[in-house]
Amino acid sequence: MLAKYLALAIAFFLSAFGANASEGGYRIKGYLSSGEDARHVILDAGRTSGVTSGEVFRAVRPARGGMNTPIETGLLKVIAVHENESIAEVTQQGTSQSTAIFGGYADVMAGDVAMGQRISIVRAKALAPEVTIKFSQLFDDPKGQPTTFELTPGGREQLRTVALEVASIKAGMLMIEGHTDQKGDSEQNQIETYQRALTIRQYLIDELGFDENRVTAIGLGESEPISDVILPGNADRSRRIVLKVVPIPGSH
Repeated sequence: MLAKYLALAIAFFLSAFGANASEGGYRIKGYLSSGEDARHVILDAGRTSGVTSGEVFRAVRPARGGMNTPIETGLLKVIAVHENESIAEVTQQGTSQSTAIFGGYADVMAGDVAMGQRISIVRAKALAPEVTIKFSQLFDDPKGQPTTFELTPGGREQLRTVALEVASIKAGMLMIEGHTDQKGDSEQNQIETYQRALTIRQYLIDELGFDENRVTAIGLGESEPISDVILPGNADRSRRIVLKVVPIPGSH
């Protein structure tokens, strides 16, 4: 079942967005060596392209098959620069977004693109702050009937209010993340959070006129709880939807 929903999420990304090259980035040609301990990759750019030793890049999965919104897959640090190639160490493998979208293919791979950190930092300042709403404020009995994904009248009204905060943002895409607590089966939790995020995506598109090409839903399950410490109220706060405007790497 988990594979089915991950496949649906990937299919949405591949079908919803138009193709677009990741401008300003360098292609990752492959790993320097193979095996589980492989952590150095080769970039198709060197001194002639202005790459410098110590430079840090974000690795992103580029547009392909109709997808125009790259997803970050890790972090790289350049350790050696040659004339037309560079060697970079993978300092972080995978992100919460790439894991939710690509499953077992979430890590840095050949064909991904190294994007300069400076680009994302400048663009992020112009984006709206993220908005967090608890399940109990949006859905019919989310605790007693976890398979019910209907929005309450109050939940619809709250989404209308939130829409005013993010509708004018044109610099990126709207990411709808579903989160829950650590109770229950982890696979079922991931499926449930994806379904709730998907419900909100459809409401924003069908009822509030959002562009379907700029809104996506992912279910992160129990991977990012409010706190690992079991305290009163933490479970309810962990069962939440997070709406955030995220930058599109390489966009102008």
